[in-house]
Amino acid sequence: MIDRREVLVQVGGLVLGEVAKMILELLLRRGEMTDEELSSELNMPVNDVRRVLHKLFEMQLVRYRRVRDPKVGWYSYFWRVTDERPEIVLEQRKRKVVEKLKELLRYETENSFFACPQCRARYTYSEALSSMFQCPACGSYLEEYDNSKRVRALRELIERLASLKIE
Repeated sequence: MIDRREVLVQVGGLVLGEVAKMILELLLRRGEMTDEELSSELNMPVNDVRRVLHKLFEMQLVRYRRVRDPKVGWYSYFWRVTDERPEIVLEQRKRKVVEKLKELLRYETENSFFACPQCRARYTYSEALSSMFQCPACGSYLEEYDNSKRVRALRELIERLASLKIE
């Protein structure tokens, strides 16, 4: 059976990249660390580390506690890996992806599209109309674009993801 901690590291790495994976691995080994300690340990600028930490926080893969230094008045943030089970985090992520796909499907079904036969750029009806049905990039005349395959693929993907059970 796969260790839940390894699942968190893999999810973070797949979604946010190698830096997120290194941060998660370090936090799992050391427990709680400040962003400055992580920056020093990884030989990376602290702003880059903070950017990834905030993305990991948005994904609910890490948590932090804030401690104020009474002398200086500044806050230190102590980061650690979340206590939540990975399947809960993955289920929440899946729901967000399904929501985004539904928004994209709604956009695709509520609009008519035109495409440039030369450069393959795609435009909505209103965009095509404003450019007199000529491609703004290359000047070719735009042709009506059939997005039925895209709509079908989105519907299938939404259905597959919605029915996927994460355990």
